[in-house]
Amino acid sequence: MKRTTTRVFALAMAGALTIAACGGDDGSTTSEAPSTEAPTSEAPTSDAPSTDAPAADAWAVDTADCVDPEGADAPIEGTIKIGSAMPLSGGVAATAFAPVKDGFEAYIAWANEQKLLGDVTIEVQIEDDQYNKDLTPAAVEKLLDSGANVFSGIIGTPNNAAVRDLLNEECYPQLLALTGSPSWGNAEEYPWTTGLLIPYTVEAKAYAALIAERFPDGAEVAVFVVNNEFGQVYAEAFKEIAPEYGITIVDEQTIEATDSAPPVAQVNAIAAKAPDAVLAVPLGAGCASFLTEVAAAKAANAGWAPEMYLTNTCSSSLILALAGAAADGLYTSNNLVDVLDPETAALPAVAAYLSYMEGLGKSDIVTTATAGWHAAEMTVAILIQAQASEAGLTRASIINAARNFDQVGSLTREGVRMKMAGVADQFIAESLQVVQYDADTKLFTDIGELITEFES
Repeated sequence: MKRTTTRVFALAMAGALTIAACGGDDGSTTSEAPSTEAPTSEAPTSDAPSTDAPAADAWAVDTADCVDPEGADAPIEGTIKIGSAMPLSGGVAATAFAPVKDGFEAYIAWANEQKLLGDVTIEVQIEDDQYNKDLTPAAVEKLLDSGANVFSGIIGTPNNAAVRDLLNEECYPQLLALTGSPSWGNAEEYPWTTGLLIPYTVEAKAYAALIAERFPDGAEVAVFVVNNEFGQVYAEAFKEIAPEYGITIVDEQTIEATDSAPPVAQVNAIAAKAPDAVLAVPLGAGCASFLTEVAAAKAANAGWAPEMYLTNTCSSSLILALAGAAADGLYTSNNLVDVLDPETAALPAVAAYLSYMEGLGKSDIVTTATAGWHAAEMTVAILIQAQASEAGLTRASIINAARNFDQVGSLTREGVRMKMAGVADQFIAESLQVVQYDADTKLFTDIGELITEFES
Protein backbone atom coordinates (compact mmCIF):
# COMPACT_ATOMS: atom_id res chain seq x y z
CA MET A 1 0.00 0.00 0.00
CA LYS A 2 1.32 3.40 -0.95
CA ARG A 3 1.76 5.97 1.78
CA THR A 4 2.21 9.72 1.82
CA THR A 5 3.52 12.12 4.42
CA THR A 6 2.00 15.18 2.77
CA ARG A 7 0.13 17.45 5.15
CA VAL A 8 -2.27 19.98 3.73
CA PHE A 9 -3.50 22.16 6.54
CA ALA A 10 -0.84 24.53 7.92
CA LEU A 11 -0.60 27.25 5.33
CA ALA A 12 2.35 29.39 6.44
CA MET A 13 3.45 30.24 2.92
CA ALA A 14 6.68 32.09 2.29
CA GLY A 15 6.62 34.99 -0.11
CA ALA A 16 3.86 36.39 -2.28
CA LEU A 17 2.12 33.86 -4.50
CA THR A 18 0.06 34.74 -7.53
CA ILE A 19 -2.78 33.08 -9.38
CA ALA A 20 -4.13 33.37 -12.87
CA ALA A 21 -7.78 32.50 -13.22
CA CYS A 22 -9.61 32.67 -16.51
CA GLY A 23 -13.35 32.90 -16.96
CA GLY A 24 -15.51 32.30 -19.99
CA ASP A 25 -18.56 34.06 -21.29
CA ASP A 26 -20.69 30.89 -21.18
CA GLY A 27 -21.67 31.11 -17.52
CA SER A 28 -18.73 29.10 -16.24
CA THR A 29 -15.26 29.67 -14.87
CA THR A 30 -12.26 27.41 -15.19
CA SER A 31 -9.00 27.63 -13.32
CA GLU A 32 -5.90 25.49 -13.12
CA ALA A 33 -2.35 25.78 -11.91
CA PRO A 34 -1.01 29.19 -12.87
CA SER A 35 2.48 27.85 -13.41
CA THR A 36 4.22 24.52 -13.88
CA GLU A 37 7.26 25.76 -12.01
CA ALA A 38 8.11 24.24 -8.67
CA PRO A 39 6.69 26.16 -5.70
CA THR A 40 9.00 28.49 -3.85
CA SER A 41 8.15 26.92 -0.51
CA GLU A 42 7.09 23.53 0.74
CA ALA A 43 3.80 22.97 2.51
CA PRO A 44 4.81 22.70 6.16
CA THR A 45 3.60 19.92 8.38
CA SER A 46 0.75 20.29 10.83
CA ASP A 47 -0.82 18.35 13.67
CA ALA A 48 -3.55 17.08 11.34
CA PRO A 49 -4.13 13.31 11.37
CA SER A 50 -2.35 11.28 8.73
CA THR A 51 -3.74 11.26 5.21
CA ASP A 52 -2.82 7.59 4.90
CA ALA A 53 -5.44 5.36 3.32
CA PRO A 54 -8.14 3.88 5.59
CA ALA A 55 -7.93 0.40 7.06
CA ALA A 56 -8.78 -2.57 4.89
CA ASP A 57 -12.05 -3.17 6.73
CA ALA A 58 -13.27 0.41 6.25
CA TRP A 59 -16.46 1.28 4.39
CA ALA A 60 -16.12 0.87 0.62
CA VAL A 61 -18.48 1.60 -2.25
CA ASP A 62 -19.66 -1.28 -4.46
CA THR A 63 -18.76 -0.32 -8.01
CA ALA A 64 -20.57 -3.39 -9.36
CA ASP A 65 -23.73 -1.28 -9.07
CA CYS A 66 -22.32 1.39 -11.37
CA VAL A 67 -23.40 1.95 -14.96
CA ASP A 68 -19.71 1.74 -15.87
CA PRO A 69 -17.82 -0.16 -13.14
CA GLU A 70 -14.54 -0.01 -15.03
CA GLY A 71 -14.82 3.75 -15.33
CA ALA A 72 -15.45 4.12 -11.60
CA ASP A 73 -12.30 2.12 -10.84
CA ALA A 74 -10.13 3.55 -13.64
CA PRO A 75 -6.93 5.40 -12.61
CA ILE A 76 -7.00 9.18 -12.81
CA GLU A 77 -3.63 10.41 -14.03
CA GLY A 78 -2.10 13.68 -15.15
CA THR A 79 -5.07 15.92 -14.39
CA ILE A 80 -8.08 15.57 -12.14
CA LYS A 81 -11.01 17.83 -12.93
CA ILE A 82 -13.36 19.06 -10.20
CA GLY A 83 -16.76 20.32 -11.27
CA SER A 84 -19.18 22.45 -9.31
CA ALA A 85 -22.33 24.55 -9.73
CA MET A 86 -22.81 27.80 -7.83
CA PRO A 87 -25.01 30.91 -8.11
CA LEU A 88 -22.79 33.39 -9.93
CA SER A 89 -25.60 35.53 -11.29
CA GLY A 90 -29.32 35.96 -11.12
CA GLY A 91 -30.42 37.29 -7.75
CA VAL A 92 -30.03 37.37 -3.99
CA ALA A 93 -28.08 34.10 -3.78
CA ALA A 94 -25.45 35.23 -6.27
CA THR A 95 -24.94 38.52 -4.49
CA ALA A 96 -23.97 36.73 -1.31
CA PHE A 97 -22.38 33.50 -2.47
CA ALA A 98 -20.35 34.39 -5.56
CA PRO A 99 -17.25 34.94 -3.34
CA VAL A 100 -17.39 31.24 -2.44
CA LYS A 101 -16.19 30.51 -5.98
CA ASP A 102 -13.17 32.78 -5.50
CA GLY A 103 -12.20 31.04 -2.29
CA PHE A 104 -12.57 27.60 -3.85
CA GLU A 105 -10.50 28.47 -6.91
CA ALA A 106 -7.86 30.20 -4.79
CA TYR A 107 -7.20 27.11 -2.69
CA ILE A 108 -7.02 24.87 -5.76
CA ALA A 109 -4.45 27.20 -7.33
CA TRP A 110 -2.41 27.16 -4.11
CA ALA A 111 -2.64 23.35 -3.93
CA ASN A 112 -1.28 23.13 -7.46
CA GLU A 113 1.55 25.52 -6.65
CA GLN A 114 2.46 23.33 -3.68
CA LYS A 115 2.07 20.15 -5.81
CA LEU A 116 -0.07 18.55 -3.12
CA LEU A 117 -1.02 15.79 -5.56
CA GLY A 118 2.50 15.40 -6.88
CA ASP A 119 2.47 15.24 -10.67
CA VAL A 120 -1.33 15.36 -10.86
CA THR A 121 -2.70 18.81 -11.68
CA ILE A 122 -6.03 19.83 -10.21
CA GLU A 123 -8.38 21.70 -12.52
CA VAL A 124 -11.70 23.21 -11.46
CA GLN A 125 -14.63 24.32 -13.57
CA ILE A 126 -17.60 26.06 -11.93
CA GLU A 127 -20.88 26.47 -13.79
CA ASP A 128 -23.47 29.12 -12.98
CA ASP A 129 -26.86 27.64 -12.03
CA GLN A 130 -28.20 30.91 -10.55
CA TYR A 131 -29.38 28.95 -7.48
CA ASN A 132 -32.10 27.54 -9.73
CA LYS A 133 -32.46 23.80 -9.24
CA ASP A 134 -33.87 23.50 -12.76
CA LEU A 135 -30.57 24.76 -14.16
CA THR A 136 -28.29 22.56 -12.04
CA PRO A 137 -28.76 19.31 -14.03
CA ALA A 138 -27.74 20.98 -17.30
CA ALA A 139 -24.72 22.51 -15.57
CA VAL A 140 -23.65 19.11 -14.24
CA GLU A 141 -24.26 17.41 -17.60
CA LYS A 142 -22.01 20.02 -19.22
CA LEU A 143 -19.31 19.32 -16.66
CA LEU A 144 -19.58 15.57 -17.22
CA ASP A 145 -19.26 16.12 -20.96
CA SER A 146 -16.16 18.26 -20.38
CA GLY A 147 -14.46 15.49 -18.41
CA ALA A 148 -15.16 16.20 -14.75
CA ASN A 149 -13.97 13.36 -12.51
CA VAL A 150 -15.50 14.56 -9.26
CA PHE A 151 -17.96 17.20 -8.07
CA SER A 152 -17.55 19.29 -4.95
CA GLY A 153 -19.01 22.35 -3.27
CA ILE A 154 -22.28 22.58 -5.17
CA ILE A 155 -24.31 25.26 -3.36
CA GLY A 156 -27.89 24.73 -2.26
CA THR A 157 -30.08 21.93 -0.94
CA PRO A 158 -32.48 21.87 -3.92
CA ASN A 159 -29.57 22.15 -6.35
CA ASN A 160 -27.68 19.20 -4.92
CA ALA A 161 -30.87 17.16 -4.69
CA ALA A 162 -31.56 17.86 -8.36
CA VAL A 163 -28.38 16.03 -9.46
CA ARG A 164 -27.97 13.45 -6.69
CA ASP A 165 -29.72 10.64 -8.58
CA LEU A 166 -27.72 11.31 -11.74
CA LEU A 167 -24.33 11.38 -10.02
CA ASN A 168 -25.06 8.28 -7.96
CA GLU A 169 -26.30 6.35 -10.99
CA GLU A 170 -23.21 7.37 -12.94
CA CYS A 171 -20.95 6.81 -9.89
CA TYR A 172 -19.32 10.23 -9.73
CA PRO A 173 -18.37 11.52 -6.26
CA GLN A 174 -20.65 14.39 -5.21
CA LEU A 175 -18.48 15.65 -2.37
CA LEU A 176 -19.09 18.23 0.32
CA ALA A 177 -22.40 19.70 -0.76
CA LEU A 178 -22.53 23.27 0.57
CA THR A 179 -25.77 22.70 2.43
CA GLY A 180 -26.68 21.26 5.82
CA SER A 181 -29.63 19.13 4.76
CA PRO A 182 -29.91 15.95 6.89
CA SER A 183 -30.70 14.08 3.67
CA TRP A 184 -26.98 13.90 2.85
CA GLY A 185 -26.64 11.32 5.63
CA ASN A 186 -27.93 8.43 3.51
CA ALA A 187 -24.96 6.36 2.40
CA GLU A 188 -27.09 3.27 1.86
CA GLU A 189 -29.20 4.86 -0.88
CA TYR A 190 -26.80 7.57 -2.07
CA PRO A 191 -23.27 6.33 -1.37
CA TRP A 192 -21.64 8.85 -3.73
CA THR A 193 -23.07 11.97 -2.03
CA THR A 194 -21.74 13.72 1.09
CA GLY A 195 -22.41 17.11 2.70
CA LEU A 196 -20.10 19.69 4.23
CA LEU A 197 -22.17 22.02 6.40
CA ILE A 198 -23.46 21.35 9.91
CA PRO A 199 -26.85 19.61 9.64
CA TYR A 200 -29.71 22.05 10.05
CA THR A 201 -31.18 19.79 12.72
CA VAL A 202 -28.05 20.28 14.83
CA GLU A 203 -28.01 24.03 14.30
CA ALA A 204 -31.71 24.29 15.18
CA LYS A 205 -31.12 22.42 18.45
CA ALA A 206 -28.25 24.73 19.36
CA TYR A 207 -30.46 27.80 18.95
CA ALA A 208 -33.37 26.18 20.77
CA ALA A 209 -31.10 25.39 23.72
CA LEU A 210 -29.87 29.00 23.90
CA ILE A 211 -33.41 30.36 23.68
CA ALA A 212 -34.45 28.07 26.53
CA GLU A 213 -31.49 29.29 28.58
CA ARG A 214 -32.31 32.95 27.97
CA PHE A 215 -36.07 32.46 28.52
CA PRO A 216 -36.27 29.90 31.32
CA ASP A 217 -40.03 30.48 31.76
CA GLY A 218 -40.69 29.68 28.11
CA ALA A 219 -40.45 31.71 24.91
CA GLU A 220 -42.74 32.71 22.09
CA VAL A 221 -40.86 32.46 18.80
CA ALA A 222 -41.70 33.39 15.21
CA VAL A 223 -40.12 31.53 12.30
CA PHE A 224 -39.18 33.11 8.97
CA VAL A 225 -37.73 30.89 6.22
CA VAL A 226 -37.05 30.82 2.51
CA ASN A 227 -39.71 28.67 0.85
CA ASN A 228 -37.61 25.86 -0.58
CA GLU A 229 -36.09 22.59 0.65
CA PHE A 230 -33.45 24.51 2.60
CA GLY A 231 -35.93 26.59 4.59
CA GLN A 232 -38.53 23.85 4.92
CA VAL A 233 -36.11 21.33 6.41
CA TYR A 234 -34.82 23.93 8.85
CA ALA A 235 -38.31 25.01 9.91
CA GLU A 236 -39.51 21.45 10.42
CA ALA A 237 -36.45 20.61 12.51
CA PHE A 238 -37.01 23.61 14.77
CA LYS A 239 -40.76 23.04 15.13
CA GLU A 240 -40.20 19.40 16.03
CA ILE A 241 -37.89 20.15 18.95
CA ALA A 242 -39.47 23.42 20.12
CA PRO A 243 -41.82 21.88 22.74
CA GLU A 244 -39.04 20.13 24.63
CA TYR A 245 -37.28 23.50 25.01
CA GLY A 246 -40.37 25.34 26.23
CA ILE A 247 -40.77 27.18 22.93
CA THR A 248 -44.13 28.12 21.46
CA ILE A 249 -44.22 28.91 17.74
CA VAL A 250 -46.55 31.90 17.38
CA ASP A 251 -46.09 32.68 13.69
CA GLU A 252 -44.53 31.25 10.53
CA GLN A 253 -43.68 33.34 7.49
CA THR A 254 -41.95 32.47 4.22
CA ILE A 255 -40.37 34.17 1.23
CA GLU A 256 -39.71 32.69 -2.20
CA ALA A 257 -36.07 32.02 -3.10
CA THR A 258 -36.42 34.15 -6.23
CA ASP A 259 -38.05 37.12 -4.45
CA SER A 260 -35.62 40.01 -4.07
CA ALA A 261 -38.21 42.41 -2.64
CA PRO A 262 -37.95 43.24 1.08
CA PRO A 263 -40.23 41.00 3.20
CA VAL A 264 -42.32 43.90 4.52
CA ALA A 265 -45.62 42.05 4.89
CA GLN A 266 -44.02 39.01 6.48
CA VAL A 267 -42.12 41.05 9.07
CA ASN A 268 -45.17 43.14 9.90
CA ALA A 269 -47.14 39.94 10.48
CA ILE A 270 -44.43 38.72 12.84
CA ALA A 271 -44.31 42.04 14.67
CA ALA A 272 -48.06 41.87 15.25
CA LYS A 273 -47.49 38.74 17.34
CA ALA A 274 -44.67 40.41 19.32
CA PRO A 275 -42.61 37.22 19.84
CA ASP A 276 -39.71 37.06 22.28
CA ALA A 277 -37.39 35.80 19.56
CA VAL A 278 -37.28 35.22 15.82
CA LEU A 279 -35.60 32.29 14.09
CA ALA A 280 -34.76 33.42 10.56
CA VAL A 281 -33.56 31.37 7.61
CA PRO A 282 -33.38 33.81 4.68
CA LEU A 283 -31.22 33.33 1.60
CA GLY A 284 -28.08 35.19 0.59
CA ALA A 285 -28.57 38.95 0.39
CA GLY A 286 -32.03 38.33 1.80
CA CYS A 287 -30.34 37.98 5.19
CA ALA A 288 -29.65 41.70 5.21
CA SER A 289 -33.00 42.82 3.82
CA PHE A 290 -34.84 40.75 6.43
CA LEU A 291 -32.85 42.29 9.27
CA THR A 292 -33.44 45.78 7.87
CA GLU A 293 -37.19 45.19 7.84
CA VAL A 294 -37.11 43.86 11.40
CA ALA A 295 -35.33 47.03 12.51
CA ALA A 296 -38.04 49.11 10.87
CA ALA A 297 -40.77 47.05 12.54
CA LYS A 298 -39.08 47.42 15.94
CA ALA A 299 -39.03 51.19 15.48
CA ALA A 300 -42.72 51.14 14.63
CA ASN A 301 -43.67 48.90 17.57
CA ALA A 302 -42.43 50.51 20.77
CA GLY A 303 -41.20 48.03 23.33
CA TRP A 304 -40.78 45.14 20.91
CA ALA A 305 -37.14 44.03 20.90
CA PRO A 306 -36.96 40.37 19.90
CA GLU A 307 -33.75 38.37 20.01
CA MET A 308 -32.65 37.33 16.53
CA TYR A 309 -31.36 33.85 15.66
CA LEU A 310 -30.06 33.69 12.10
CA THR A 311 -28.99 30.68 10.05
CA ASN A 312 -25.23 30.29 9.84
CA THR A 313 -25.41 30.50 6.06
CA CYS A 314 -25.71 34.24 6.79
CA SER A 315 -22.82 34.29 9.25
CA SER A 316 -20.38 36.30 7.16
CA SER A 317 -19.68 39.89 8.12
CA LEU A 318 -19.60 40.61 4.37
CA ILE A 319 -23.31 39.71 4.27
CA LEU A 320 -24.30 41.11 7.65
CA ALA A 321 -22.57 44.43 7.04
CA LEU A 322 -25.20 45.11 4.37
CA ALA A 323 -27.74 45.41 7.20
CA GLY A 324 -25.61 47.82 9.24
CA ALA A 325 -26.86 48.39 12.78
CA ALA A 326 -29.91 46.20 12.09
CA ALA A 327 -27.67 43.13 12.45
CA ASP A 328 -26.27 44.14 15.83
CA GLY A 329 -26.64 41.57 18.60
CA LEU A 330 -28.01 38.72 16.50
CA TYR A 331 -27.08 35.13 17.29
CA THR A 332 -25.75 32.75 14.68
CA SER A 333 -23.10 30.00 14.58
CA ASN A 334 -20.05 28.70 12.78
CA ASN A 335 -17.40 26.00 12.86
CA LEU A 336 -14.84 28.17 11.06
CA VAL A 337 -12.82 30.96 12.62
CA ASP A 338 -13.63 34.65 12.21
CA VAL A 339 -10.75 35.64 9.94
CA LEU A 340 -11.26 39.35 10.65
CA ASP A 341 -10.76 38.97 14.39
CA PRO A 342 -7.28 40.43 15.05
CA GLU A 343 -6.32 37.61 17.41
CA THR A 344 -7.40 34.96 14.94
CA ALA A 345 -5.89 36.78 11.96
CA ALA A 346 -2.48 36.55 13.64
CA LEU A 347 -2.50 32.75 13.54
CA PRO A 348 -0.04 31.50 10.89
CA ALA A 349 -2.60 29.60 8.80
CA VAL A 350 -5.12 32.44 8.86
CA ALA A 351 -2.46 35.06 8.18
CA ALA A 352 -1.30 33.03 5.18
CA TYR A 353 -4.86 32.78 3.87
CA LEU A 354 -5.41 36.52 4.24
CA SER A 355 -2.08 37.30 2.59
CA TYR A 356 -2.82 34.97 -0.31
CA MET A 357 -6.26 36.49 -0.89
CA GLU A 358 -4.77 39.98 -0.64
CA GLY A 359 -2.33 39.01 -3.37
CA LEU A 360 -5.32 38.17 -5.55
CA GLY A 361 -6.98 41.50 -4.81
CA LYS A 362 -9.71 39.68 -2.90
CA SER A 363 -9.33 41.16 0.59
CA ASP A 364 -12.85 42.57 0.46
CA ILE A 365 -14.45 39.11 0.29
CA VAL A 366 -12.27 37.07 2.63
CA THR A 367 -15.07 36.28 5.09
CA THR A 368 -17.48 34.65 2.64
CA ALA A 369 -14.60 33.21 0.61
CA THR A 370 -13.59 31.09 3.60
CA ALA A 371 -16.47 28.73 2.77
CA GLY A 372 -15.01 28.07 -0.66
CA TRP A 373 -11.42 27.81 0.61
CA HIS A 374 -12.52 25.34 3.30
CA ALA A 375 -14.54 23.23 0.84
CA ALA A 376 -11.62 23.04 -1.58
CA GLU A 377 -9.15 22.26 1.21
CA MET A 378 -11.25 19.32 2.40
CA THR A 379 -11.68 18.18 -1.19
CA VAL A 380 -7.93 18.12 -1.77
CA ALA A 381 -7.39 16.30 1.54
CA ILE A 382 -9.79 13.62 0.30
CA LEU A 383 -7.93 13.40 -3.01
CA ILE A 384 -4.59 13.03 -1.24
CA GLN A 385 -5.96 10.21 0.89
CA ALA A 386 -7.43 8.49 -2.17
CA GLN A 387 -4.14 8.84 -4.03
CA ALA A 388 -2.38 7.16 -1.11
CA SER A 389 -4.69 4.15 -1.19
CA GLU A 390 -3.81 0.80 -2.71
CA ALA A 391 -6.16 1.55 -5.61
CA GLY A 392 -4.56 4.92 -6.26
CA LEU A 393 -6.61 7.87 -7.45
CA THR A 394 -9.95 6.69 -8.87
CA ARG A 395 -13.53 7.86 -8.55
CA ALA A 396 -14.23 4.93 -6.23
CA SER A 397 -11.18 5.54 -4.04
CA ILE A 398 -12.18 9.22 -3.74
CA ILE A 399 -15.61 8.47 -2.29
CA ASN A 400 -14.07 5.77 -0.07
CA ALA A 401 -11.59 8.31 1.26
CA ALA A 402 -14.37 10.83 1.86
CA ARG A 403 -16.37 8.35 3.94
CA ASN A 404 -13.32 7.24 5.95
CA PHE A 405 -11.99 10.65 6.86
CA ASP A 406 -10.62 12.50 9.90
CA GLN A 407 -8.89 15.82 9.42
CA VAL A 408 -8.69 19.35 10.73
CA GLY A 409 -8.74 22.39 8.48
CA SER A 410 -6.62 25.51 8.37
CA LEU A 411 -9.69 27.68 9.05
CA THR A 412 -11.66 25.41 11.37
CA ARG A 413 -12.11 26.39 15.01
CA GLU A 414 -10.01 24.74 17.67
CA GLY A 415 -11.64 21.48 18.67
CA VAL A 416 -13.49 21.00 15.37
CA ARG A 417 -12.73 17.83 13.44
CA MET A 418 -13.95 17.12 9.94
CA LYS A 419 -14.66 13.40 10.03
CA MET A 420 -16.82 10.63 8.61
CA ALA A 421 -16.85 6.89 9.25
CA GLY A 422 -18.92 4.93 6.78
CA VAL A 423 -22.56 4.50 7.81
CA ALA A 424 -21.72 5.06 11.49
CA ASP A 425 -20.89 8.75 10.99
CA GLN A 426 -22.25 10.21 7.78
CA PHE A 427 -21.93 13.93 8.56
CA ILE A 428 -18.49 15.48 8.24
CA ALA A 429 -19.35 18.43 10.52
CA GLU A 430 -21.41 18.19 13.72
CA SER A 431 -19.64 20.60 16.08
CA LEU A 432 -20.46 24.30 16.14
CA GLN A 433 -19.95 27.49 18.08
CA VAL A 434 -22.85 29.85 18.75
CA VAL A 435 -21.69 33.45 18.26
CA GLN A 436 -23.11 36.96 18.57
CA TYR A 437 -22.50 39.68 16.00
CA ASP A 438 -21.30 43.19 16.80
CA ALA A 439 -22.30 45.56 13.99
CA ASP A 440 -19.82 48.24 15.06
CA THR A 441 -16.72 46.04 15.00
CA LYS A 442 -18.12 43.57 12.42
CA LEU A 443 -16.78 40.78 14.64
CA PHE A 444 -18.35 37.80 16.38
CA THR A 445 -18.18 36.95 20.08
CA ASP A 446 -18.39 33.34 21.23
CA ILE A 447 -21.43 32.46 23.33
CA GLY A 448 -20.61 29.56 25.62
CA GLU A 449 -18.29 26.74 24.62
CA LEU A 450 -17.89 24.82 21.39
CA ILE A 451 -20.84 22.42 21.11
CA THR A 452 -19.60 18.91 20.38
CA GLU A 453 -22.40 16.80 21.85
CA PHE A 454 -23.91 16.03 18.46
CA GLU A 455 -20.78 14.30 17.13
CA SER A 456 -21.34 10.69 16.06
